[in-house]
Amino acid sequence: VFCSVPGRLSLLSSTSKYKVTVAEVQRRLSPPECLNASLLGGVLRRAKSKNGGRSLRERLDKIGLNLPAGRRKAANVTLLTSLVEGEAVHLARDFGYVCETEFPAKTAAEYLTRQHTERNELGNRKSMLLAAKQIFKEFTDMLTQDRSPLGNARPGPILEPEIQSCLTHFSLITHGFGSPAICAAMSSLQNYLNEAVKALDKMYMANSSGQSPQENHSKTLDKDEKHRK
Repeated sequence: VFCSVPGRLSLLSSTSKYKVTVAEVQRRLSPPECLNASLLGGVLRRAKSKNGGRSLRERLDKIGLNLPAGRRKAANVTLLTSLVEGEAVHLARDFGYVCETEFPAKTAAEYLTRQHTERNELGNRKSMLLAAKQIFKEFTDMLTQDRSPLGNARPGPILEPEIQSCLTHFSLITHGFGSPAICAAMSSLQNYLNEAVKALDKMYMANSSGQSPQENHSKTLDKDEKHRK
């Protein structure tokens, strides 16, 4: 461990501290970011001082890391640049939790399904939804096999080098936030698609029994209201 830094996103009453490994510092000094002394000092929450850059370079030199004086950063600075990997992963985990517990997948699915009420349209729309589920599953499965380095871990690759190198580049730019955050969004999308298929099946059954979509929607709302009570 090179040092510990306070989180940037925590509330004052519950400030978290995150350990920064030597391997993480090396990643920040290497492509694609190539941070300079000023930016790295900011990431590591080092107070600005007259000789701050020199003292940081000397400390890095002691552990075998070279930070040339006057180097220029390589990547554009974003809000994610300010986060260390521990906090970026924490943010992705919290984002995933909120997506799973708070995203209105069922409400959104029922709202959009009500705009497609023609009987001859229902079958085609269900086929499109099922196809979309499969495509997004393939994409998410690929992301879950991402084995980009994080902290002190360098897991063995599963994917082919060509795609893994691109995912590693993305992870280095987002410090571990990127792929988990996209997977969280994909999970919300899959929940929406699942609910949309259910809503279509209900609508098809209602049409078969002679009920109008509006009557079926009213009954659904009544059931939901009773359930809440």
